[in-house]
Amino acid sequence: MLKYLVIPFLFISYFFIDSPLVLFLNKNGINKNFVLEIFTHIPDLIIGILVIYFVLFIFLYRKWQKYKCFNIFFLAMISVAISVQVKDLLKYVFGRYWPDTWINGNPSLIVHNAYGFHFFQKGSEYSSFPSGHTTVTFAFFCVFVYFYPKFKNYFYIPMFLLGIGQVLKHYHFLSDVVAGGFLGWVVATTICKYYMINNDKKLIK
Repeated sequence: MLKYLVIPFLFISYFFIDSPLVLFLNKNGINKNFVLEIFTHIPDLIIGILVIYFVLFIFLYRKWQKYKCFNIFFLAMISVAISVQVKDLLKYVFGRYWPDTWINGNPSLIVHNAYGFHFFQKGSEYSSFPSGHTTVTFAFFCVFVYFYPKFKNYFYIPMFLLGIGQVLKHYHFLSDVVAGGFLGWVVATTICKYYMINNDKKLIK
């Protein structure tokens, strides 16, 4: 049910929440909290894990391919890779201004009062939507939620913390984070369902 509310929420957030929320966070210095900065680095840990997995995959695939966890990590790696490509395409299509100025004097809400989209604009200066960090985090952990539903609450924790960090540090608008999470979930779920249809016996063991 919630998935059908995402698009309407993005519109509501864009017109009524994103800008006031960022200005409020900036005015009250909430973004200065160093703990929030730690939350925003969760994707770095994910990428590190996947790099290690990829090296193991090259050398140990034949030996470990029968193990459920090994296959699930493979799906998580594919999920992240595909979602990143889709995310990059969407960033180019929408070309959204950032909440703050981070890259090459990029136009932003806080510094330049720039708010909105600059469609089909190349360059990281116009790539706030959707959130890449959130996309990666959800694309990774949603795979584990799919196959280990009993432990889903544990997997929700890093996804929630990452989202909170991105918003409260005003690295992204709220709608950027919601869109990134939704994208990661869609890609992860689609890949998992497709894999189970074609290779279900591998993951039943």
